[in-house]
Amino acid sequence: MQNHSDRDVVSPSHSTNQIQQDIGKNSGQAISQMIGGMAIGQLTVYLSQVQTQLETPPTPANKLGANPYQGLLAFRETDGDRFFGRDKQIEQLWQRFRDLHEQKSAVRMLPIYGPSGSGKSSLVLAGLIPKLGAQPLPGRNQARLVVLVPGTHPVEALAAMLARIATNDPTPVSKTRELTQEIIQQNNHQEYDGLRRIADVFPDIALSPLIVLVDQFEEVYTLCKDKAERDAFVGNLLCAAAEQSKRVSVILTLRSDFLGETQQHPCLNKLFSEQGFLVPIMQPEDLEAAIVRPSAQAGYQLNSAVVQLLVEQTQGREALPLLQFALTRIWEGLQNNIEPAETLENLGGVGGALAGEAQRLYKSLNVEDQAIARRIFLALVQIEEGTKNIRRRAALSELIADDKEATTVRAIINLFAAPGVRFLATFSDEQSGEMIEVAHEAMIRNWGQLQEWLTECQENLRKKRKIEQAAEDWVDQDKSQEYVLQGRSLRDAREFMQGQKVYRETALSSLAKEFVIASWRRQRRGIFKLIALFAIFPIIGTLTIVHFSILGWTESILARRDCHPTPILKGLLEYMNNSGYKNNFSNIYLCHKNLNDIKLTNTIFEKATFKDAELNRARFDNSNLVGANFTNASLVGANLQKAILWNADLQDANLESANLEGSDLESANFKNTKLKNAILKNVNLNNVIGLDEQQIREALICGIKLPQNLAEISKKIENRDCKILRNY
Repeated sequence: MQNHSDRDVVSPSHSTNQIQQDIGKNSGQAISQMIGGMAIGQLTVYLSQVQTQLETPPTPANKLGANPYQGLLAFRETDGDRFFGRDKQIEQLWQRFRDLHEQKSAVRMLPIYGPSGSGKSSLVLAGLIPKLGAQPLPGRNQARLVVLVPGTHPVEALAAMLARIATNDPTPVSKTRELTQEIIQQNNHQEYDGLRRIADVFPDIALSPLIVLVDQFEEVYTLCKDKAERDAFVGNLLCAAAEQSKRVSVILTLRSDFLGETQQHPCLNKLFSEQGFLVPIMQPEDLEAAIVRPSAQAGYQLNSAVVQLLVEQTQGREALPLLQFALTRIWEGLQNNIEPAETLENLGGVGGALAGEAQRLYKSLNVEDQAIARRIFLALVQIEEGTKNIRRRAALSELIADDKEATTVRAIINLFAAPGVRFLATFSDEQSGEMIEVAHEAMIRNWGQLQEWLTECQENLRKKRKIEQAAEDWVDQDKSQEYVLQGRSLRDAREFMQGQKVYRETALSSLAKEFVIASWRRQRRGIFKLIALFAIFPIIGTLTIVHFSILGWTESILARRDCHPTPILKGLLEYMNNSGYKNNFSNIYLCHKNLNDIKLTNTIFEKATFKDAELNRARFDNSNLVGANFTNASLVGANLQKAILWNADLQDANLESANLEGSDLESANFKNTKLKNAILKNVNLNNVIGLDEQQIREALICGIKLPQNLAEISKKIENRDCKILRNY
């Protein structure tokens, strides 16, 4: 049977009409609609999301019938009768699942993994599920199966599916909240047994056990940022699957890129190692079946030379979705009397079909719409460190930066989601409403234009996602004032929002803009309340206004990322610090500033930039200066006692007579630093960079540890100036 995508769209579901249409199309399968789900043979299947598709245009008169290929869309639960090339793997999966149920002490969890494009989801959805429907496990003539994707809140996703079974209600919001609380609780043995307890009270659970299919399990690690929720979700699956009553079993599909992430849960990692199923690449005969049998079933016999060419261009690559896309275009060509070989040549082969069509659609837009299309696709990619970028689902509202462009955004999405291409998939989620995603990660990897955009906008995308996530948390908490941005986070968000007037491709959604504005208004309201409070006391009120004016003025100066001298800044910084308003100045730019004699003890300056600054006699004792840049700065007579200077860059700085007693200098850079009469007492210089013998001879030292390159003189001079330093 054909296998083509590891969940090329999220768990597909159907409205009542869609299910009825699928029944008509899949006469070879026993599929029927049921309250709250659908029946596939002896299996009752509950789906977490409702896929929405554009109307398929009518087939031209006297032409071939409906296209039997999937394009970039995944094979679904109702597609078993046209899913070819995976018979052997389907049988192997069924037997493994059966064996897990027959072993008394086994954990009934079947992990299925493979690279992107290997067809994990299609194999399970259109292969294993129909197989379980047609051939139930021994002693289990009936079963209930829920299909879900974890998303950002996997516990809620699981609770919603269980609530749907319990209530026969497609949107059981109240019950979902109730079951969520049960799932996140631990029992007296510190086990997450909520799923097991809930399943145990389902009617006829002994005769109709529960199977939980978690598709795209990697989202537990890529989208869920709450470790406690992640642990609760995994813990519930493991606990229920290990229960000897055999009432719950679990199937997982995971991209093999994320196998390492399972080490966060050792028991889960062990199951992947001991009973996981690696989806193999399709052999030539399997690919041939996947190519030939759907078209033959639809009434056309493909030429053997074309079939062989398609097999050669697909074999050994993560190219199953590309193959399906090419076959879709070949079928469309046949409907217009174009020979398959000609269509394949025009496409540029299996690899060129997708990228060429995507670029053609993009170029068909005007300049303004191209900018919107660029923004849409960038929003649908999850930037990953150290791994391939992956697709992400986004609410339609997130893609609309301005209400005026809502119609245009929908039109562009429809263009790329049209039946002939289906680069985008749209679906409804009971919690988030209308959602959009790239139909398959093959789109991300193979469309060169999108790769260029991602390279150009990577940093802005990270900033945008951070603000968007904070906005979503704010909404989840009913727009509570406790979840608005404050301080530097608010300042950075406002700067980013202003900058997007230029960089429209990473513009914030209307919701995120509302969030930033609400945060700013709350900050202003706080100031105005204080002003009003002291309005009856003229002197105090005036001082309060002056106080907040000074703070606001200082914040505006610090927000500038320039290196121009600002003479008044020294006093402003000291005022802000001494008033107790702020002692964290991480990442600020103080290059070229005149800050002689400034007193900022016990202050945080992580990764601050002091390049070329005047800091003579400055007080930084007990301050956090991790990663600070003091390149070419003047720190003559500065007090840096017990300061933390990990990875600080002191290259070419002047530290004459500076006091570094007890400071932490791990990996600090002292290349060409002037240390004449600098006090190096009780410091570990073992891991500093660039320190030479001449610098040590000029400094005042006592109780130090020198780096390896100065080991020969270490014993001789490590306490050389202790007598002198007693007077300091």
